[in-house]
Amino acid sequence: MKMLLIIHNSAIEDEVMEFLKDEGISSYTCWKQVTGVGKISGPHLDSHIWPAVNSVLAIALKDNQKNDLISGMKKMKEKFAKEGVKAFVLPLEEEV
Repeated sequence: MKMLLIIHNSAIEDEVMEFLKDEGISSYTCWKQVTGVGKISGPHLDSHIWPAVNSVLAIALKDNQKNDLISGMKKMKEKFAKEGVKAFVLPLEEEV
């Protein structure tokens, strides 16, 4: 199994959630109002000077689901480069 972490600008949340729905993903964990600094998207620090914020999604996947999701995330990254979206694939040892 794999764990997909998606970090995205909260401004594009509707697009990210629509993508996941289209891919048949209905189970996830979401953290909202997350701050950070990206190389391309810049600071998202929930401050007066840098007002943007991110959300983080954690999605447990079967190995055969990973490739389609990563392919779609690459397209989203191109489309929303300035807003900021990134995905990380981690090994998932066990789900209880």
